[in-house]
Amino acid sequence: MSNDFDTPSGQDTIDESAIRFSKVLRPHRSSSDRDVKIVSFFVFFLFIPTGTAFLIAGAWPVFGIMGLEVAGLIFAIWFNHKVGSAFEAITITDQEFRVSRVDHWGKRTYWSEKPQWLKVRFDAPSKQLIVGVHGRHVVIGKFLLEAEREALAKVLQDEVKRLSLPHHLAAG
Repeated sequence: MSNDFDTPSGQDTIDESAIRFSKVLRPHRSSSDRDVKIVSFFVFFLFIPTGTAFLIAGAWPVFGIMGLEVAGLIFAIWFNHKVGSAFEAITITDQEFRVSRVDHWGKRTYWSEKPQWLKVRFDAPSKQLIVGVHGRHVVIGKFLLEAEREALAKVLQDEVKRLSLPHHLAAG
């Protein structure tokens, strides 16, 4: 499956009055910044008396290795939390279906097509929500639960179907 994402080229604005659908998808996170700080401080302050006991007992290499392990654990906790800051934004207007992705480093990429020609489907075997047209497609919401991807697929299908109707039928 190809993901035909582009990096933005200056045209990253959408007329807000023309937006028909907009949703921001975020990975599920079980901890806040405060929680991560508390766990990090707990691990660090647990290391101090334990490491000091080994140091006093003459096992100074254990102190150093424990310090590296604690530093690695704290780094892993913070990195995992940082990765959770990534998100996808879906915006549909009369003229454009856009998926914008922002990774945990803040790098933005987007995929855009005319909504009238789009095919939105939930692929049951792979459990993926796929949006595309003429060989160009993108997988949306990889981090969502399967039921959430199915529900989002239904909503997006309805929105795209509504846009493909003639304007006099869509208004009613």
